[in-house]
Amino acid sequence: MDRIRLLWASCRGQTLIEFALIAPVFFILLFGIIDFGLALNQRITLEHAVREGSRYGMVTADCAAIQQRTAERAGEIITATDVTVSYSSDGSPAASAMPGDTVKVSAPFDWQFPLMSRFGVGAIHGHVSGEGLLELEVTDAGGCGP
Repeated sequence: MDRIRLLWASCRGQTLIEFALIAPVFFILLFGIIDFGLALNQRITLEHAVREGSRYGMVTADCAAIQQRTAERAGEIITATDVTVSYSSDGSPAASAMPGDTVKVSAPFDWQFPLMSRFGVGAIHGHVSGEGLLELEVTDAGGCGP
């Protein structure tokens, strides 16, 4: 009976040591997947926001309104000052534009991986930028600049 207990105790110790060796790798991989999913969600949100901003810029000549609309659609990811609105005619930036020209709304965002940095992996961050290009429909779109 004592031999069975001794054998059972040694198996539990071996399992504990194996778990201690594998657990850090498993948790780093798990939290990396979660962080990557959160970063992908932020990127999709930013792309949606600049697309909505460029759709709003198609029919609105007010640069501040376009920036505000884009920032609202992005939630707390960016502010209105992060949004850049420009018009281009034949690929060259223009201070004002006519119907048929392109309105470009863009915004940068730096993503910090919060879970990975808490576990000593280091400060990992990524740069994400969104850009929306659509054709202008209003008659005069001055004031945003290149």
